Amino acid sequence: MSCWRHIHASVIGTSHTSTGQPCQDSHAVKVVTTGRDESLLLVVTSDGAGTGMHSDEGSVQVCEEVLRWLEVRLIDGNEFLTSEDGLVLIHNLKTLLQNYAEAEERNYMLRDLACTLNVAAVLPDRAWFLQVGDGAAVVQSRDTALELIFWPDNGEYANQTYFVTDVPDDHIHVRVVETQLERVALMTDGLQTLALALQQRSAHAPFFEPMFQALDVLEGMETDAHLALQTGLIRFLNSPNVNARTNDDKTLVLCSRRTLPNRKTETPVA
Repeated sequence: MSCWRHIHASVIGTSHTSTGQPCQDSHAVKVVTTGRDESLLLVVTSDGAGTGMHSDEGSVQVCEEVLRWLEVRLIDGNEFLTSEDGLVLIHNLKTLLQNYAEAEERNYMLRDLACTLNVAAVLPDRAWFLQVGDGAAVVQSRDTALELIFWPDNGEYANQTYFVTDVPDDHIHVRVVETQLERVALMTDGLQTLALALQQRSAHAPFFEPMFQALDVLEGMETDAHLALQTGLIRFLNSPNVNARTNDDKTLVLCSRRTLPNRKTETPVA
């Protein structure tokens, strides 16, 4: 199976542009090789709470720490992640954010850093997903349709969700998928009305398929074609058609290692 190719962007919403607020979304993506010589894809997305005074900082801190934690935990390739690891990770993040908030130069309230979280750690034959709050992860293997890992966890009331800073343990969602995934996408809630079929509670394939197909045929990373796709994703997320459907910040990470017929297998690139 060929190496992972990916494009990703976090784009400010029009509602934040008009009020002078920063983009509160953050994301991180990395491909590393484990001690067992396996390719490991790590993806994180986070959406800072609109009510959090410094939630943009919270989402950045969470993405950076999750990426670091996953790499340390998985790099030797000896053990994979379990449901219990989800609890450990979120509890560690709460401590990290509390310490960040209480630093003398900041003196924030913990709720100022409130943010959601979606995580994917993908090995050749299995994957681990975690969700706190809304947003979504969408996956696909060779012989299946696009699948939504979790439905956004919006709580009991409209405009409510859960945040890393105070989420109860029973709303820390973890799932292990034991199959060879070829496509993975993570997004924040700013794209839910476009990317999810709300009545069917499923992924909206026409939203994802054209972008995945462009990644499927990409020859490699850090090429002119890859740069063009990356630029095109940013332009799409900030387009009038998208902004007419959502005024929120938007994050989308798209990853593919699908090998098309008559295409040579690439040498893995971290």
